[in-house]
Amino acid sequence: MISLFQRRELTVCQTQARSDEVCAKLDQAGIEYQVKVRDRSSPSAFAAGSRERSGSFGQAPAANWTYTIYVRADYLDRARACLR
Repeated sequence: MISLFQRRELTVCQTQARSDEVCAKLDQAGIEYQVKVRDRSSPSAFAAGSRERSGSFGQAPAANWTYTIYVRADYLDRARACLR
């Protein structure tokens, strides 16, 4: 488990396939990670979602999600090297 204060954002992926690819590389390197999945179309307390204003007709369902991958701050440089 990576605590909130020890983690750093490694990358943000727009597709699940890319997220899985990054996670596989981190697994191979033995680097612990966390993935946070966000639905960009749903509303939050700070910003209303776009779905309520414009609808979702014609939008690709996969385009509504982002995958943020976090690693322990100590391993950030090592994780970046894995992705190159």
